[in-house]
Amino acid sequence: MKKTGAILLAFLLLFICVVPVHATGLEGSEEATTEHPETTEYPDDPARQPDLVSNAAIVMDASTGQILYEKNSRDKKYPASITKIMTVLLAIEAGVDFNETITMTENAIWGVERDSTLIGLDVGEKVTIGDLMYATMVKSANECAYAIAEYVGGDIDNFAKMMNDKAAELGCENTHFVTPNGLHDDNHYTTAYDMALITKKALEYDQFRELAGTLSYTVPETNLADETRPLWNGNKMINPAESVYYEYCEGGKTGYTMKANNTLMTYAKKDGLELICIVLDCDGSKRAYTDTRALYNYCYNNYTYYYPLADFSFDSEEVESEEINSILDNYYTSLNHDMIDLEVDKNYPILINKNMDTTQIVRNVNLYDTAQDNVLGEITFTYNDEQIGSTPITSSTPLPSSKMGQNTENDNSKSTVVKVLCKIGLILLYIIGALAIVFILYIIFAAIVRNYRRGRRRRIYRRQRRNHRRDDDYYF
Repeated sequence: MKKTGAILLAFLLLFICVVPVHATGLEGSEEATTEHPETTEYPDDPARQPDLVSNAAIVMDASTGQILYEKNSRDKKYPASITKIMTVLLAIEAGVDFNETITMTENAIWGVERDSTLIGLDVGEKVTIGDLMYATMVKSANECAYAIAEYVGGDIDNFAKMMNDKAAELGCENTHFVTPNGLHDDNHYTTAYDMALITKKALEYDQFRELAGTLSYTVPETNLADETRPLWNGNKMINPAESVYYEYCEGGKTGYTMKANNTLMTYAKKDGLELICIVLDCDGSKRAYTDTRALYNYCYNNYTYYYPLADFSFDSEEVESEEINSILDNYYTSLNHDMIDLEVDKNYPILINKNMDTTQIVRNVNLYDTAQDNVLGEITFTYNDEQIGSTPITSSTPLPSSKMGQNTENDNSKSTVVKVLCKIGLILLYIIGALAIVFILYIIFAAIVRNYRRGRRRRIYRRQRRNHRRDDDYYF
């Protein structure tokens, strides 16, 4: 019996070893995680979007805010150190003086985790604002970001409020900041879309571009350090010596915490098209770079600027004369202008897919009934009945003073006031004129009366003299 059982057990073990066991595909299984996913591009099919490792990503046109690619771009994620983009942006907008020297506080030094990225500043050490700004963006120094926040906001809590107020102002609907450096906090989160909005705003400042695009920076000696501190940018995409170097990348900011995974903001420019790329929650810094490169390749292969007004003229046949006449009637009936000078931006760009048939883009000229500042109308562009762009129609010809630089309601109010004042002035002039005539007539009348009375008195006097002489003759 025992022998039979042993034989059955042996056959069972042999069966288990021979027959393959199929994986169930559970995300947490060992088999599912032994091989890291990799970024996948499709060079033979350029129109196909790449497969990313990052769990959230977006590519945005830095000029217009148009979105070219997105993956879970509105999902809340931890930003890690790309938080520092907002910190530096607020400092720049506050007008900080890069040459001003400040003293590192105890909170700035000991208020950050000691095993996080630092440049080794100490309590009482004197550094310039410029040193702090470069160290924050180039080295991602956490104590430097903390010191900037203290300097600009007074304290960290108030600075966090400033960060959230700015985020809301920029249209960020799923962002909440707690720290100025991005060290982990469960209530410190953002989205790829919101970070693109923040970056778009930051790129409006040359100082930010300088900070984010600097490959290396040296912090000079201080009152507490006899040696300089050389710093190298953590963004390898701007370093020609790195394998992940991307020639069109102009700057960026890296980030990492255990809970955030790798995060990366970069911006690149090719053929006049500047793009912002954000990747969040990526498993590995190398994959953050390959994801970013793949997204740039995809967008630059598929999108370009189209200039729909390059050859446009208001004298062209497609602009109806009735529309031009209506704008003339609306604005120039009371003036001596022979022709209104309408203008549009002939360099106005529309970002389109290269496969788009530009002959199917419909252009519509719309002229307003009333002026809105110096804007007289707009030109809109549609493709497949969907609006893809618009640009204003303006005029270099001076408009009536009541329509320049103010909205129509204020203009009409001021025009009404002017008319009322003019009427009052005319009435006053009439009254003054009438009074002057009455006064002159009174003077003339008074003079006549006075002359009449004088003449009458003289006549009476002469008559009395004659009578007196007669009396004297009689008595003589």
